[in-house]
Amino acid sequence: MKKHWKILLTTSLVLNLAIIYVGYKALEYRSHINFYLDKYTNVVAEFSRRSEFLEANKPLVSDTIVPGRVLLFGTQLVSNWAVTDGSGRFEFINRGVNSQHAAGLLLRFYQDVIALKPEYVVIEVSSYNLRGQWSLKETQEYMRSMAELASYHKIKLILTTMIPLEAGADEYENYIVTDSLLKQNDWLRSYAAENEFVLLDLYQQVADEQGNLRDELSAGPIDLNEAGYGVVTEELLNLLGTLD
Repeated sequence: MKKHWKILLTTSLVLNLAIIYVGYKALEYRSHINFYLDKYTNVVAEFSRRSEFLEANKPLVSDTIVPGRVLLFGTQLVSNWAVTDGSGRFEFINRGVNSQHAAGLLLRFYQDVIALKPEYVVIEVSSYNLRGQWSLKETQEYMRSMAELASYHKIKLILTTMIPLEAGADEYENYIVTDSLLKQNDWLRSYAAENEFVLLDLYQQVADEQGNLRDELSAGPIDLNEAGYGVVTEELLNLLGTLD
């Protein structure tokens, strides 16, 4: 009997130690998972900038399309684009984030566009997306996804071509994107025509004969000045007038 009890006690002790060990490892693994989950959440939040307009969006959320609401959604160009309509027909909402990758736009598309139910969404993606670490095809896939989401939710889509660079800007911080920019704009024109989407061809409005951003409209290598924004604003208002 004594031997039998010794075996039982030993077995029980071993099993209890095993349970304690498994519990300890489970807590350790959980700690690791939470650590990486927090890192993932922070990276996604920083990349998408979803918190940028979180508070501003709350009073604008709608269950139905809001007639006359025009949402400017994009990156470099949109972030500084202030549009006013003297007629009062349109309500313009700016949801631009400077230097954002198209993947980040897609991550915040539901929150900053669909949830606000605009009648129109103007989607702009800057030449920032054409740097070497991202492929042209990747940028086009993200734009296609946003276009399809807008169409599914009955939001009228206006795609914009990328504005050209200032002369010599291809050497600005290795910003060698001119060839890709022209290819991207050709793709946008074809994609819009094939799917009957409205196209706002900003490139044609601000480019000079050499395909560079016109000096009198430039505020830097890849930015418009006040006069430049005046040109693209007038073009947008004229276009909306034909769609109204």
